[in-house]
Amino acid sequence: MELMNSNLRWHILGLMTACLWGSTFVASKVLLNEGLTPAEIMCFRFILAWTLMMPFCHDKIVTSIKDEMLFAILGLTGGSLYFLSENTAVKISSATSTVALLVCTTPIVTALMNRIFHREEKLSSRFLAGSLVALVGVSLVVMNGVFVLDDDPAVIFLSLGASVLWGIYSLVIRLMEGNYTSSVITRKVFFWGTLTMMPVCINDYLSGDSALSFSVLTNPTVLGTLLFLGLVASLGCFLIWNIVIRRIGIVAAGNYLYFNPVTSLFVAYIVLDERITLLAILGCIMTIAGVYLCNKRKKTV
Repeated sequence: MELMNSNLRWHILGLMTACLWGSTFVASKVLLNEGLTPAEIMCFRFILAWTLMMPFCHDKIVTSIKDEMLFAILGLTGGSLYFLSENTAVKISSATSTVALLVCTTPIVTALMNRIFHREEKLSSRFLAGSLVALVGVSLVVMNGVFVLDDDPAVIFLSLGASVLWGIYSLVIRLMEGNYTSSVITRKVFFWGTLTMMPVCINDYLSGDSALSFSVLTNPTVLGTLLFLGLVASLGCFLIWNIVIRRIGIVAAGNYLYFNPVTSLFVAYIVLDERITLLAILGCIMTIAGVYLCNKRKKTV
C-alpha cells in the first residue's frame, strides 16, 4: 500500500508538471507580443533557473569528459535544439496546429525509442490503444474546431524532430540517473541549454530582430512572466520531471505530455480570451481516457 501511494504521488507530480508546461505556450506568446525572440525567452528562463539553483545545489560534480558531453547533449536536446526546432516550425508554418499536433507525438516517439534501446520494456496492446485514443483527443484539442493542416515538409521535419529530440533527452536522462542526482542533471541542462542558445540570441540582437531593452525587461507583465517561466516552468518543472522519470520511468512520465495542449487550451481561454469548442472538450475527455489506459497496470494476483 505504501509503495502504491508513493507511485501515485509521482504520477500526480508528472501530470502537474506536464500541465504547467502546457501553460508556457501562452506565457511565451505574451512575451513574443512584447518583442522578445524565442531564443531570448529560453535563455532568460534558463539563466534565471540556473542562477537560483547554484546556492542550493552542492551535489557531486562531473568527473569525466564523457559525462560532460552527455550533459551537453541533454542541454541541446532538452533545451536549445528542441526550442529552435519547435519555434522555427511555428514561424514558417501556415497552420501552427500542425506543429502542435506533431510535437504531441512525443510520448509515443519516446516509448518507441525506449523500446528500441531498452528491449526489456515491451509496448502492450493497452498502451498502444491508449496512445491512439490520447492522440486523437489531442488532435481535437489542438484543432479546436478548425481543421487546418500544413503539408510543408520542413514544418513536418522540424516538428517531428522536436519530438525525437525530447525522446533522446529522456533516454540520456535514464543513462545518467544512476550516477548523478536530479538536481545536478537539471543544473547541467540549464547551463548547456543556455550556452548553446546564446549565439542565436546574439544574432537576433545584432540583426535587429530583438526589441530587448531595459524598459521591456522592467515591464511588470514581462518581468512577471519571465519569473513564472524561470522559477516554475524551468527550475521547478525540470527538477521534478527528472525525478519523476527516475521514479516511474520515461514511458509512463512521457504519457502525461499529452496534457500539454489541454492545459494550453484553457489557459489561452482565460488569459488570451481564445474560444473553446465542444470538439475540444471532447478531445480533453479522450486525452484523459487515453493516458489512463496507457498508464493503467495489469492487476497482479
